Amino acid sequence: MAKNKDFKFVNEYGFDETALKQAFAEAREIYKERGFMRKMGYGKAPAITTVDMAKAWMSEGHVFTCDHAEEVCAEALKVLEAGRKAGVPIFHTTTGYIGEKQWDLPRWDEKIPMSKLDISDHWMEIDPKLNPQPEEPVIHKKYASNFFGTHLAQTLNYLGVDTLIVMGATACACVRHTVMDSTGYGFKTIIPEGTIGDRVPGVIEWNLFDMEAKFCDIEPVDAVVKYLEGIDASVYTKHSRLEDK
Repeated sequence: MAKNKDFKFVNEYGFDETALKQAFAEAREIYKERGFMRKMGYGKAPAITTVDMAKAWMSEGHVFTCDHAEEVCAEALKVLEAGRKAGVPIFHTTTGYIGEKQWDLPRWDEKIPMSKLDISDHWMEIDPKLNPQPEEPVIHKKYASNFFGTHLAQTLNYLGVDTLIVMGATACACVRHTVMDSTGYGFKTIIPEGTIGDRVPGVIEWNLFDMEAKFCDIEPVDAVVKYLEGIDASVYTKHSRLEDK
């Protein structure tokens, strides 16, 4: 880290983190005065979804690799393990396309190299740093949001879920669109701090600020873990149905 002439810390990219935090602090006050940034709070029946936490995003060596993925996975694992112990439904997603011709490849490939995401490649596996479990579904999506063109919303509604915890990559695209759709479908939506990845300095900070202002709550990981530890798995519709058999 280096210092500029105003003695503010600047990261290795020349990005002034202090100035950004100050700007966000001032903007938060403006938003709150106008009724934005309200708290959605926690519901009684949460689910967890990871967004593109496959190897292509969370491990080194791929064009989609995110910065600081090790730390992101470590924080996300704390939330996942708490959810597993409590019997909370967990859904992973990864974006990928089928076969050499990739007929399912969307126009999105005209902007970013989606053709590098072969659904049969090992890069599309959920990163082992998350310790994914066999009973946790992996939804193969074709676009940014975990909800767009998938069955996630219907499944969450069937289970009686009222709160969705979102973690993954990237802040500016797939996480953001997932959070917006989650709130749109009527779920309280929570992002645990430190569980979101991206590739460009400042993108995470800006998008978390803006999502917290309009679409979700940003909560400390420890607070989310404590919340999950208090969940009784009997709140879920499917659980009750299976118990009757």
